[in-house]
Amino acid sequence: MSFGQTIKDLRRDAGMTQEHLAELLSISPQAVSRWETDAAMPDISLLPPLANLFGVTTDHLLGMDTYQKDLRKAEFDEAFHEYLKHHEANYQIAVRAVAEYPGNMDYIEWLAFAEYDMALSLLDDVEYTRLLESSVNHYRIVLENSTDHKVLRKALFGIVLALHSLGRDDDAKKYAMKEEDEDRRNDLLCWCLSGTEKTIHNQRIAERDLNKFLSQLELASKSIEACEAVEQILKILFPDENYQYYHNILQYNALHKAFALCSEQRYDEVIVALKQSRFHAEIMVQYQKQPYYRFTAPLFNLVEGEKPECDSGVTDVDDFISCLNNNRCFDPIREREDFKALLNR
Repeated sequence: MSFGQTIKDLRRDAGMTQEHLAELLSISPQAVSRWETDAAMPDISLLPPLANLFGVTTDHLLGMDTYQKDLRKAEFDEAFHEYLKHHEANYQIAVRAVAEYPGNMDYIEWLAFAEYDMALSLLDDVEYTRLLESSVNHYRIVLENSTDHKVLRKALFGIVLALHSLGRDDDAKKYAMKEEDEDRRNDLLCWCLSGTEKTIHNQRIAERDLNKFLSQLELASKSIEACEAVEQILKILFPDENYQYYHNILQYNALHKAFALCSEQRYDEVIVALKQSRFHAEIMVQYQKQPYYRFTAPLFNLVEGEKPECDSGVTDVDDFISCLNNNRCFDPIREREDFKALLNR
């Protein structure tokens, strides 16, 4: 079998077009066409990369099927697993690895990272731009050809950073929006936005994370100290006390505080905590009637939105009264007038 036929068969078996093969080898599609028609032979320096790309030996390409253990790739693999520990030397090794193994997506992602890393250390604008554009191109190749989820995630993050560094934030945003995981997508968008849009985005993420943190803190501990921490955190972050739906968190936080105080028989303080809980429950009843929410505290003054519809006929005050009626820890104070007043609808 001729060299040209061998290349054509290997390319077709790999599901590649002549253009794809040419791109991986940084040559023209016309050169590949000439090889496959036996009109020309590749430069000898391209034989090892071709063999590595198709998973065969150079002997196979030349019609001599012998197998030798690839110690060279083992050396590249070792350097690849250590690539975060190096900089310029890492870049030079990555260049050689991709040149010899052009279809290895791990190596191409490695080179893309090395190019980005090198660019950030340069003061030369021309070389800075060249490296970043090359990094973007290599990340794009990985995103279009890799099937490894971990490698794809690294490439998606990398291309967003590289495009942002080039000032191409609109393109970076398009890639960021391809991330399926909401948290990772929001993190990527932080690199793509600017001005008021970025401020709104970051405020929304901070407010979302605050909500998650307070919920986790509440689940982690029902102690008096944890309940007081929630109160203080919200007072600091919302000095105007425009808590919006955080009134719901404060309602149950005060209720949990009352439970903890009951266990210590601090009944006067229990009543104070229950009054706080009822206060927030009543505000939540009014809040549920509003179609929109909007914070006005300085740290979250751009966070607003449409509220989800609530089909339940049970109000927060109803739920508060039910909790008082159904929890026996309140039995010692159930006959107190200030406790009975809390049960009024």
